[in-house]
Amino acid sequence: MNSTLLFAGLLSLPTLLMARPAMAIPTLPTHDREQAPADGEKRPVLFGVKAGANLINMNFNRGYPRPAVPVEASYRVGAVAGLTMRVPLGQKWALEQDYLFAQMRGANKNTDSQYSFAYLSLPLTIRYQVLPRLWVLAGPQFDLLIRAEQTVAGATTNTTHDTEERSILSTAGVAVQLTDHLSLTARYLRGFNHVGLGQRSNLEEFKYEGVQLTAGYEF
Repeated sequence: MNSTLLFAGLLSLPTLLMARPAMAIPTLPTHDREQAPADGEKRPVLFGVKAGANLINMNFNRGYPRPAVPVEASYRVGAVAGLTMRVPLGQKWALEQDYLFAQMRGANKNTDSQYSFAYLSLPLTIRYQVLPRLWVLAGPQFDLLIRAEQTVAGATTNTTHDTEERSILSTAGVAVQLTDHLSLTARYLRGFNHVGLGQRSNLEEFKYEGVQLTAGYEF
């Protein structure tokens, strides 16, 4: 009798196991802000800080009047730092506005002159998310002159009021989101307008060209 009941219980065991509900396996939440959101989910507006460097050449050969003897390129390093704001435009697009203090430095080897300019730099770029942590970007940059200096034979002169006050550039580049908060951006810069030197004396003109590398922290 007992053996019959035991045998019947063993036969019914698979049926009982199959009837039990499956145990849910918990999943860990993810917090990657840079991955594309689900339909209907909004990205937050991001604010942050940036700091880095420009590598700039003042191309006098693109100015007017053109120099009688071509001026050799002379790339110089300058600092850049400021604030940034990124506004989402759908799932993969975003508009980014930077408010930067930018130092542009250069030289004219034909006249043995060195230049240093400080600008309020306002790049406005459209960003497109190619990969979860990779963006491409492009747009205009508007620079307003704060201070200008010229150094010749060791003597430095303030030339702020003798230098073109506005500079308009085009910019394009890539941005990599290293973590949820830390990013790196590399941009190519090319000047649109001629920047005049010596507007009240002997006029020289040039256009900017170069690259900019910045690290950003968004919060």
